[in-house]
Amino acid sequence: MSKLKICLRHISEVFLYEYYCLGKDEYEISGEDTLTPHKEKAKELLLAGNYSGAQKEYLDAHFDNPVDMEAILGVIHCCKQLGDVEGEYSYTTESYNYCCTRAELAAYYRNLGWYYLEKYEPEISAACYLYSKYFEESKQADAELEFLKKAVGRDISNKDLPQIQKILGDNKIPTEANSVTLALLYKAAEEAANTGDKEQALDCYRMVYDLTADDEVGKRIQEI
Repeated sequence: MSKLKICLRHISEVFLYEYYCLGKDEYEISGEDTLTPHKEKAKELLLAGNYSGAQKEYLDAHFDNPVDMEAILGVIHCCKQLGDVEGEYSYTTESYNYCCTRAELAAYYRNLGWYYLEKYEPEISAACYLYSKYFEESKQADAELEFLKKAVGRDISNKDLPQIQKILGDNKIPTEANSVTLALLYKAAEEAANTGDKEQALDCYRMVYDLTADDEVGKRIQEI
């Protein structure tokens, strides 16, 4: 029986894939970049307005590398364009495990904001969009918050951080990066450093630092 071929290009992806995706089956890392052609084709189809075709290409990329955030975000974008609300939510919740930067975490909250807007939950939607701005400023988030204000007839974005976090917590929405993912990235960094791959070690440490601003991780970066 042939092994499953997965297109992983970074040690961080190996650690994430083996923890979150790998069952009992064995796999091997593909020597060929099968991911990029799918993503490039998807972008072409997006420009042509062919969202179902683009989604298929992004899904093929997702199959080749289940932890690649660009592919997952592409699938989510197509779900929005195609009106697939539950599909958007399913891939958004899945994406949380693979958020390795503040920008990716911000996208996660914006995508949740879209979902709750579609489900007619303006308070939760506004909280998600507001929280996303703590990780990355976004014109999209600002526009959606302005839309919510007009739709509801009052300013529902006038909330401080504890109020936002309470709304998220009450609805079982995480308010920080996945601790397991952070631990996996740190382990990946250590393994890369131990094998002399300083570039990938730095990549992983920087992802952890981006999400935590941890002093010890900052020192490791400086040491390398």
